[in-house]
This record gives sequence, structure tokens and C-alpha cells, in this order.
Amino acid sequence: MSPDLTLTPVRLGTDAADEDGQLVFAGDFLVAVLVRLAEGHEAVGHWFLEHGFGRLHVTVPPTFSDLQAAKHWIAGRLSGIPAGGSRLSP
Repeated sequence: MSPDLTLTPVRLGTDAADEDGQLVFAGDFLVAVLVRLAEGHEAVGHWFLEHGFGRLHVTVPPTFSDLQAAKHWIAGRLSGIPAGGSRLSP
């Protein structure tokens, strides 16, 4: 079963131009913070996993071409299925 994800736009108080963000909720739980990459990044306009909680915490945070791709990755991780397709241990 896919988790019910809700995205809420926010502005991030950073010292960089990357201030467009999205809070990602699975039900009532905040599970991730995404930020849109601004000028100065190779992938301008793409979304970056600024912080993931629980199963979304990764050593090398991914970048996504759009919010739909981010939601797909997040839903898979929360369901226990990483990008490679094998089930994660609880």
C-alpha cells in the first residue's frame, strides 16, 4: 500500500538562493524536506532531498527532476522498496 503523501510549499531560511521548499508529510508525520535548487547548482530547478527522516535518511541525498519523481521515490522508501527494487529491512 502506498503512503498518502502531502506536500506543503514553504520558504526556507537559508543563506543561499535555494529557498523554495516543500514539506513532505505521510499522514500526520513530517517525513522529508525538499528544496528546489537555484542558480549555482548543476541541476537548477531540480528538487533535492534536504533532509529525510527515518527510512528517508540516506548518506547521499538524491536529486529529482520534478516533484512527481520525488514523491515516487519517497513512497517507495516508505513502503520498504528502494530505487533498486529490493525490499528494505524494517
